[in-house]
Amino acid sequence: MGKSQLRFAAVAFVAGLAWGYVSHRRDGRATLFALLQGLEWFVAYGGAAALIEGARGLMEDPAGDEADAPERITHFRQEVTESTGTEA
Repeated sequence: MGKSQLRFAAVAFVAGLAWGYVSHRRDGRATLFALLQGLEWFVAYGGAAALIEGARGLMEDPAGDEADAPERITHFRQEVTESTGTEA
C-alpha cells in the first residue's frame, strides 16, 4: 500500500461523490448521499487502511530518521581478470 493506494482511494472518493450526486440529484439530500457514497468507495478501495498505515508509520518514526534504516545495495561492481595459465 502507500501513497499510490491512497491516491487510488482518493480518486474513488471523487468518483463516488459524482456517482452519488448524479444518482440522487432530484432528492433534497443529494449532497449528503454523494458524501456517503464517496466515503463508502474511499473505504472500499483501501483509503482508510492507507491512512491508518501512514499514521502508524508517523507514530513509529516521527522524525523520518533514516540513520537506523538498513543499508541498501544500489549497484554491483564486477572485476574480471583473465588467466591464461602460463603464469608460474
